[in-house]
Amino acid sequence: MSERKIQRIGKRQVHLDFHTSEHLSGVGKNFSKEQFQAVLKKAHVDSINVFGKCHHSWSYYPTKVGRQHPGLKFDLLGAQIEACHEIGVLAQIYYTCGWSANDADEHPEWCARNRDGSIITNGLPLAEGSPNDPMPAFHWKFLCVNTGYHDHMMSQVDEICHRYPVDGFWFDIYQGHRLCHCQSCSEGMRKQGIDPDDRAAVEAFNANNIKRHCMALKQLIGKAHPGATVFFNGTTALDDGFNFRHRMYEVNTVQDLEDLPTVWGGYDKLPLQSKFFLKAGWPITAMSGKFHTAWGEFGGYKHPDALKYEAASMIAWGANCNFGDQLHPCGAMDEATYDNIGQAYAYGKSIEEYGVGGVPVARVGFWRSFDTAHDEGLARILLEGHVDFEIANLATDLSGYEVILVPGAPCLGSEAADRLNRFARSGGKLIVIGAGAMDRAHKDLILDTGAKYAGPGRFDVDYLVAGVDLAANLITSPFLNYESTMRVITEPDIEILAGIREPFFSRTVATYTSHQNTPYQLKDAGHPGITRKGNIIHILPAIDSMYLAHGARLHRDLLIRMLGLVFDNPMVKVGLPSTARISLLHQAEQQRYVLHLLYAPPVTRGDCEVIEDLPVLHDVSVRINLPQVPSKALLVPEMRELEMRPGKQGFRIVIPQFNCHCAVVFSC
Repeated sequence: MSERKIQRIGKRQVHLDFHTSEHLSGVGKNFSKEQFQAVLKKAHVDSINVFGKCHHSWSYYPTKVGRQHPGLKFDLLGAQIEACHEIGVLAQIYYTCGWSANDADEHPEWCARNRDGSIITNGLPLAEGSPNDPMPAFHWKFLCVNTGYHDHMMSQVDEICHRYPVDGFWFDIYQGHRLCHCQSCSEGMRKQGIDPDDRAAVEAFNANNIKRHCMALKQLIGKAHPGATVFFNGTTALDDGFNFRHRMYEVNTVQDLEDLPTVWGGYDKLPLQSKFFLKAGWPITAMSGKFHTAWGEFGGYKHPDALKYEAASMIAWGANCNFGDQLHPCGAMDEATYDNIGQAYAYGKSIEEYGVGGVPVARVGFWRSFDTAHDEGLARILLEGHVDFEIANLATDLSGYEVILVPGAPCLGSEAADRLNRFARSGGKLIVIGAGAMDRAHKDLILDTGAKYAGPGRFDVDYLVAGVDLAANLITSPFLNYESTMRVITEPDIEILAGIREPFFSRTVATYTSHQNTPYQLKDAGHPGITRKGNIIHILPAIDSMYLAHGARLHRDLLIRMLGLVFDNPMVKVGLPSTARISLLHQAEQQRYVLHLLYAPPVTRGDCEVIEDLPVLHDVSVRINLPQVPSKALLVPEMRELEMRPGKQGFRIVIPQFNCHCAVVFSC
């Protein structure tokens, strides 16, 4: 941690894209140091990522290793760094790795390749046909760092380190899960005796190559500039499991969480990521963009209200802020962009000390499976139910949680399962969804639910029938599971909280009825829907992934109801709409807890989630029950003290009104 403490990290950052092809001339001709500085000051920016080398392979300074953009006649990178440092703004240097178009064309031996020898692209086939055919968006070839490309990068980064005062490096495109079989990698695997058809072994080989490459760059930079930050973008995307399995993010000195919520999965991806990395002890920065859609969109703008909400959200989840922009090839900064960002960062300055540096705190633990559909589905249920939670995987002691939830992916090894079983035997409550109770091989139950695995569901869908304990808050009729439920055989003394009704048959060409799914049979199936053994509740349908895909409120209400059966002592209880969000942070050094409340319901327009309305909420009731007794409650940013009324479980406060965001600081 000593390395991280000496780093300077901006709280209000900009990522200034500048991917500029050789087909553009007059690059940087309108750059003005005075204008550049003026817009950064106006927007309250204290850190910016400026470009050393872009995806087209062009460098933006006089380089002897790479190639300066043919349309650039001066040292743009040096001018930007100088302009930043004169006004006290940090300037991290962007350098592309995985996508570098001209390098890929001139050095095909540097390209990453599939098993069949074809060049790996980002999910799109290589462009073919006439040169005048449309070019797909985000179309690039991947390069491999287990080739001479690594040496090229090392030489150029060394050159940059000796030319400029370096605050940090921001390396892009490290998607290691795209496994490489180029000539160099194939030869390396052959020498190590690795079967190229053994995906796990090839994955580990690729991970080691990337880590070795990253560590070499990190050491090179650290030797020249000991306080510089180093970040490799792509390593914090934990959704596919590659980065988590191989701890790729450990090569970073800071963790930047790239997330364009409008088009990359919505506004509920950041909470899960931030909670994980803060629990692991990292400083984090949340990245969004000024764009209406995604990176590289010229002329696309979010409304200032949307940027304000996003900045408030980043801070509420404990992160520094970063908004992406793209510099026009002429080099002049877009005034409208920084007017918008400035409004967001003006608000951010007023609240950032109550978010950045805080860590999540809760009595509910979330055992992250690193399966996207299950994790994000469960997180969305909890966020909409205003259930505050921590990521439990990294906790050294589980006894601080009253309940732990396990998503519906077979994610547990024997050690993790033993910890969770001991937690339940010691009085902790476990709520497990679907295959989350199984071993990773998907062969048997590994948590002590009092049942044995009997196989997958027999039909394409089935139905859940709530038992007496659940029916009070749910409907009594069988309700649809959009996929079939795994079957188990229970021990005689296991309590059945819900049953399963199977359809008469699966919907097929040979057997179908009506428009969609087949109706349920009139008798329960021979396998349960929800079981309880002691402190372990097993919800057998995969309601987490189904909720992410289908959003059926019954599935959300079912999980919240199950949680209410075993847990009634949250640190925070609020009366808010489901589209509102809460985040409780502990700032130990300041001896305080900070509760953030957010409300700006997004609407879907086309492929984008858009923040437009910021409705005002009145008389918001909050019950707070913290590990320490607070001495006062202060409403931020109004800096108004609120009355704390004692109750049976903690204190109650009332927030007179807020829109978009507010925070309550509880001093202890």
